[in-house]
Parts: sequence; structure tokens; C-alpha cells
Amino acid sequence: MLYDVVVVGSGISGLYAALYARRAGLSVALICKSNPLRSNSAVASGGINAVLKTTHRDSCREHIGDTMNGAGELARFSSVSAMVTGAEEIIRELQSMGVAFDCRNDGEIAQRPFGGTKSSRTCYIADKTGAAITQTLLVQCRKEGVKIFQNHVMLSIATFKEQLSGITILRRKDSQVIAFACKSLILAGGGYAGIYRGHSTNSQESSGDMLAIALRSKMRLVNMEFVQFHPTTLAGSGTLISEASRGEGAYIVDETGTRFTDELATRDKLARAIMRHQAEGHSVYLDFRHLGEELIEKKLPSARKHALNGAGVDILSELLPITPAAHYTMGGIWSRSDTSTDIPNLFVCGECAYSGVHGANRLGGNSLLEAAYFGRVAGIEASRAAKKSEFHPIDYALVDKEARYIEMILEGENRFNINTMRRNLGNNLYNNAGIYRTHDSLADALEYVHYLMTMSSGLCCINKERSDNVELLSIIEFRNSLTVAEAMLMCALAREESRGSHYREDFPHSDNKDYQANTIVKRLAGTFLRITFEGNLSSDWWHRIRRFFHAQ
Repeated sequence: MLYDVVVVGSGISGLYAALYARRAGLSVALICKSNPLRSNSAVASGGINAVLKTTHRDSCREHIGDTMNGAGELARFSSVSAMVTGAEEIIRELQSMGVAFDCRNDGEIAQRPFGGTKSSRTCYIADKTGAAITQTLLVQCRKEGVKIFQNHVMLSIATFKEQLSGITILRRKDSQVIAFACKSLILAGGGYAGIYRGHSTNSQESSGDMLAIALRSKMRLVNMEFVQFHPTTLAGSGTLISEASRGEGAYIVDETGTRFTDELATRDKLARAIMRHQAEGHSVYLDFRHLGEELIEKKLPSARKHALNGAGVDILSELLPITPAAHYTMGGIWSRSDTSTDIPNLFVCGECAYSGVHGANRLGGNSLLEAAYFGRVAGIEASRAAKKSEFHPIDYALVDKEARYIEMILEGENRFNINTMRRNLGNNLYNNAGIYRTHDSLADALEYVHYLMTMSSGLCCINKERSDNVELLSIIEFRNSLTVAEAMLMCALAREESRGSHYREDFPHSDNKDYQANTIVKRLAGTFLRITFEGNLSSDWWHRIRRFFHAQ
């Protein structure tokens, strides 16, 4: 199949990218692993940050400052500035597409406070913001002619003489490996917090596929050690209770009813405070009781529903038990401010990308803005590149190699339980590479990941059916998870300091002399990984100069 632009991922960033590439008059294919409404974007509930002309006592300068401060001095200022100043245009564009943001009595968009900010700048639709935006963009993509391929799983990037030629795909309905040729490729396939299985707000499909594929293609990954733990998830299930709850005034209390922390602190600080309090023997709860039924039904209906269904708790009259869980990953595929990467005509956006706006810790409400803003940038840049390019041939030896890989998993004799291995990986990472880390705990986690890597070759399908084989997908995802976990743990071991979401108990302070830089991971010969530290600007200038003269 030939398309001018192929987009992998159906969250907000992927949908926005596909929409803008299509508006450039190009043929566009959107590849998604399952249903587009199962992305992390669709379950992001709190809101999207923007300074609007109607926002009182706020400014873009304040939003930039809050973002830079929250990022632990690792954010890329130019990217943060561009995103923040473009935020209102994004909001108005979403409104024009039909996104019905909640409004004040005067008809202007309502905004709520979020953690780490000095102002109320988070636009929202009750507590289902991500779902509303995702659904609207999906309808718009279909209306404008984007070709959507559900239940297609990306396996690898195909190149010809170091030029992009396309991707290989597993078609789930018959387990066949096929190729999509394209002039430009956009990766928007999400992050890797799902590797903390059993301790994550993410779906089981959030396995870091895009990052594992990029690493195998000798692309650079950045800041893999920075994993954000959401402070308020249902104890026992990991179901997210949105930051919208605290933005609307819910308290964090212990069993005595004592508020022991600042509910609107940044997520890294809040998660550590909760874990400390739990380690001291306390239980931790969200208290909605003082908010009243009218406010909860209007602004937090999903929180009440999740509490009833997931914990059997009615938040109108009862305390809701909570605990932190892995939620969002700041690490991603290295990219420039225009979303371009190490491979010409390959662009990245969304959670799988390193856009430079989150640094060591993301502020709530900035992820949906980042997804929309850089998704649009990726769509524009990819379409420009495609118009100047030709199709390159796909080496079908690669397709055959991937087909044989799938055949081995399908036809081989299984020796281990995939579900047990995935849970064990999640438990190990949560206990040893979670909110608190040490050299010894990280080394133990890495040793266990290497052990699982040797065992994973014995994972094959018990069910040999070729139609929508769930085991096949689980094994592919698990092997990708191990690749990503290894990179994350090696970065965490290399960064001997505490910064943002990465907290080393053996190095509890930030070290700006040695570590105020991005952690870069690259695969060398075989499976060896190299870890280095680089500044934000070092790799960008030559690309800008080439682009300037090319445009002339």
C-alpha cells in the first residue's frame, strides 16, 4: 500500500497530525493497534492548558515559567514558548471543530487550577476532556478522508540507502505481515508507563512499541528515566482519579482526616509525599464530601462513577482510598523543535516523542496541549517533506524477516506464562524503579529484566489461531516492554542525582554541574546500549541551517 504520509497512533497527536497532512492535499493512512478510542488521550480527563484572552490574572509568561520550573531545568525553552503561545489558537480551533468546553456564566471558556501552576488556566469538559477531544478529531479525520486502519500493529521501520521507504505491519485479522510505503512517516504511538503492569493508569497496550522500534532502528531516545507517577489512583486497580478532582477542591487526607500535603503541588512531589505517608503506616484518601452533590455531578461525574465501579465507594459520603501509579513518561524519541528526527522524513509527536516541553516532570494539563500542538506541527512538516520527496523501494527481505518472526511465535512451543511474566515485570519495576530509587534497587531491576529477556525466547502462542490472536500481540508487546525497560533502567542508573520524577535516595539532591543535561540512549552493534548526556541545543543548529538554504 502506498500513502504520501503514514501516521502511527490514534491519540490526539496522531489524529491532529493525520488531519493536517490530509488538509495539505495528500493521501494519509492512520495506523492504530486497536480501537482509536482506547488511546491514553481518550482517557485523559482533567483538561488542557491555555492562556486565553479572557483568562484573568495570567499570561503566557506565567505559563512558560510554571512549565520551566516544573521541568526541573531540563525543558527546551524554544519549544515551551512556541507551545504556550500557540495554545489559544489550538483551543479555538478545537471549539470550531465542535469540542464543547465547559463555559462560565458569561459564555467564555471556564478554567480550573491544576498542580504546579499559579493560575487557573486548564480548559475542560467536566472530567472527560481527552475523550471529547479525541472523538471530535476522529470524526473530523473520517470526514476529511483520512484512511484509518484499525487492528494493525507496527513492527519496524523500512529504509532504503538510509532513506525512509515505509513500515512493516502485522495485520491482526489474519496475522499477515504487510508493508506500507510512504514518503513521510509520523510516529505518535504513545508512551511506556504501561510496562509497570498492575501499577499503572495506562491500558495494557501501552508497552512502548514506538520507542523499542526506534531504538532498533538506531534512533536516539532521550530522558528515559523520567516516569511520572500520578498521585491519585484507586488503590488496587490503578484507575485514574483525575487531577480535576483536586483542581475542584478535593482534599488528600489520612485515616484521621488530616490534610498532610499540598493538593496542588507538582505530581512528583505529591506522589513522594503520599508514598512517605503510607510508609509511615497511614492510609491515604481523597475527600470529596465537602464539595456537594451539585458540583460533583456537574464537574466530576467520571470520578464518582470510577469510585463506585472500582472501589464501591460513594464519594458524596465516603472517603476514597488512593495510591500513586505510573501514569506518564517524559522520555521519548529524540526530535527537533519541528518534530523531525534522526531519519529524514520521519517525525514524532505525542508521548512517544521527546518534544522538550516536559523535561524531568510534566505539569498536569500540558500533555493534551503538547499532543495537539506538536501533532499539528508534525502534520504540517511531514506534508511539506512528502511533497518534496519520492517513494523509495521497500526491501522485501525485511518483510520476510518479520513474517518469519511472527511465524516462530505462532508455531513454536510455549514454555512460559506471558501474563505472569508481564505482572512480574510490572511488580519488579514498581518496587525497584518506582517513585524512590537507589543504585542497588535499579541494578536488581536491570538484572531481572535481563533474565526475562533470556526467558522471552520461550514465549510462543498456545492458541495457534491466526485471526485476532491476543497472545501474539501480548508477546510482541512484552518483548518491546523489555527493550524499553532496559533503556529506562540504564538511564536511571547513569543519572546519579534527583531531579523531577527521578528520585534517587542515594543521591537526594540535584547536581546541575554534571547532570543538567538530557540523557541520550543509542543502540550500538548487537544489543549494546550507549548512554551519554547532551544539552538541548547541540544537535539542532546544523539542521536549521540546512533547512534555511533548502527553502531558498
